Amino acid sequence: MKKLKRFALNDARMLSREELAAIEGGLTIDAVDNCTVSTSGRPCVFYSDYNSSDGHQTIVIGKCAVKYEQFGSTVIATPYCM
Repeated sequence: MKKLKRFALNDARMLSREELAAIEGGLTIDAVDNCTVSTSGRPCVFYSDYNSSDGHQTIVIGKCAVKYEQFGSTVIATPYCM
């Protein structure tokens, strides 16, 4: 268990990003922008939107998948985010 430094609540605005993450809990998601055959199964950005009225960004995370279709003797792989 990691010990945190003592601080006064009225000085919370002075904490570093790392100190705030230690208190609030941090979340890091490594997601790809474009799925490929080699990134199948990895997290990807399914949808992204920015609301200019409140200044917040919404990101929906999906999972990379690959759809295989056969046309005669040719197999075509189509990667996508689902």
